[in-house]
Amino acid sequence: MKENDFYACFGGFGIQHWGNIYAPDIEGKCHALTVCTVDGDTGEMHPIKEGPEVLSPSTLVVSPDQKYIYAGSEDKDFMQRGYGGGLSAFTFDMETGDLRMINQSLAYGSSTAYITLDKTGKYIFVANHGSKFVCSRYEMVDGTLQPKVIHDEGCVCVFKVREDGGIGELVDRLVLEGTGAHPIEHASAHPHSILLDDQDFAIIPNKGGDNIYVCKFNRESEKLDVLSVYKSEFGSSPRHACFVPGTPYVLVQNEYDGHLCSYALDREAGTLTRISRLDTWMPELQGTEFHLMKTMKQTHPWGIDVQLHPNGRFVFNNNTQGILGTFELNRETGELTLLHRHVLEGIGSMTRGLQIDKSGRFLVATGVMNEKAVVLSINAETGELTQTSNVELPTPTALRFIYPQQA
Repeated sequence: MKENDFYACFGGFGIQHWGNIYAPDIEGKCHALTVCTVDGDTGEMHPIKEGPEVLSPSTLVVSPDQKYIYAGSEDKDFMQRGYGGGLSAFTFDMETGDLRMINQSLAYGSSTAYITLDKTGKYIFVANHGSKFVCSRYEMVDGTLQPKVIHDEGCVCVFKVREDGGIGELVDRLVLEGTGAHPIEHASAHPHSILLDDQDFAIIPNKGGDNIYVCKFNRESEKLDVLSVYKSEFGSSPRHACFVPGTPYVLVQNEYDGHLCSYALDREAGTLTRISRLDTWMPELQGTEFHLMKTMKQTHPWGIDVQLHPNGRFVFNNNTQGILGTFELNRETGELTLLHRHVLEGIGSMTRGLQIDKSGRFLVATGVMNEKAVVLSINAETGELTQTSNVELPTPTALRFIYPQQA
């Protein structure tokens, strides 16, 4: 590797049962993390190593010291049928790219969709989306048996990190609430991510409840204190979030209405105020949407991810049309302006995770359905994107970069 080269670690879907217990919605092929080298001059990636076998490692995070990688298993049968999702901790060898498993843990919730760390790397935060399946129970009400439909608990869990980098004890479990527009997709709370800033404020987009939890991590009690719950539009399904360092602004990508929103976070009151709400949908691109809203007579593509450029000016998002949007953020007002739409070639409709390298020169988008990740160069002046290369991977969903220079 050259002096400016680095690594990318990819996770992906195993077999996914979202709405059908017998036939999978996605025939996922990812059963381990994949490590690639990244050319620091061109962004070109080459797979070099595969880690130990893990069930559906669709989300991952790298520790601040670049020594450890943590993966979440988006499944409902980790370790044993019906136990929910799981977590795995690995050491990363910066010289060879090898991954060695330290330990695993239950995630204490189903369908683990997101994993992150606090600024110290001493706490792991996990968003357990929960499945969409239900079970039936009956309970006695005023002397009469009444049916009760049981949903998975959409929850966020907090774990301590052991001295050896392994997953330690569970210290908090916050169960979210809320329902939304779709009778299946929004029947219960579904937290899809959690992000913390350097002041320990946490944003939890709850796509099942059409709301956004604003919390603060209390280091004394090791608990997430709920400060407020912002109610989003009916059927919006907030999904992923991004803080804008040095400002009061938070960016949130909605899933079902596809809109990207900017908010002002009042850190004194612990509340959000909406500033902008913009879309990247291109209705003229017919037949490309991947959606589950037909029963509501809507064909709007899903919104997926949001990432902030290191310059703090450009914002990028993606949707299930295979569109990447470039926005400009006004750092004085928090307003967003749509600058460009880039239609990805050869990646299909179901894009997932986005990441921008620390230099701000490259953006990588994962494509689940055609099993590729695409590298795009970023124009530093305009924010326009140009596809430069791709790499084949097993149903990739998420990636994180690892920098030898920071180790």
